[in-house]
Amino acid sequence: MSIKAVTFDFWDTLFPRLGRDGGTDVAEARSEAIRSYLVKLGMSFSLERCREAHEVANRGHLQHWHTGMFQPTVDEALDAICGELGCELTHEQRAELALALQLRDAVTDTGPFAGVAELMPGLAERFRLGIISDTWLTPGEVPRLLLNKHGLLELFGAFVFSDETGLLKPHERQFRVACEALNVRPDEAIHVGDSERRDVVGARQFGMRAVLLDWDGTHGESLADAVVRDFRDLGPAIDRLTG
Repeated sequence: MSIKAVTFDFWDTLFPRLGRDGGTDVAEARSEAIRSYLVKLGMSFSLERCREAHEVANRGHLQHWHTGMFQPTVDEALDAICGELGCELTHEQRAELALALQLRDAVTDTGPFAGVAELMPGLAERFRLGIISDTWLTPGEVPRLLLNKHGLLELFGAFVFSDETGLLKPHERQFRVACEALNVRPDEAIHVGDSERRDVVGARQFGMRAVLLDWDGTHGESLADAVVRDFRDLGPAIDRLTG
């Protein structure tokens, strides 16, 4: 069966997550965002206490994934953070804290991995392209802004973000929605991602082919149809899979 579409995970596949190559990572940046915002409200919490509150919220997110692959809401995360810190916020204050936790300023300074800008236009001429990506406190709107900033947004015909569907990979609906939006059958599509469990297993279980981006060579044995260590090796891998 000929391949008509290629879908991609976003974070750590097309664009690096915050802190991937050193510097402040996402958890630390969000912990500081919590502390800084509460200081503005006249509340004094140590950075360590804010780290603990963020970790409680993060554990809730992972619990949702393990028990049913459901995307927790931002309100659930805020409930966890405020509950751990023992603080009460107004509706407006919660909205402001949620915006701070998106980390837009830090994230939108990120550029794509080497090879992405060069490869994607050529792929878009050959295949229908889509995004299937998990999010949390940084919504799918932000990856769209990044793609647009780097002239890549118009290359994609489908966007499936977990904050918009309420489900997390490897739930089969995430892959189904993307294939339906691209008007292809599962066996006519390849999915590319950096997670064996979320990307490779999810895609293969739905009937798609899969390419694993094993950046540091630590994944070991994979169910993927192809494994690459660098985005610049992806073009040849797709060529092999499409004959």
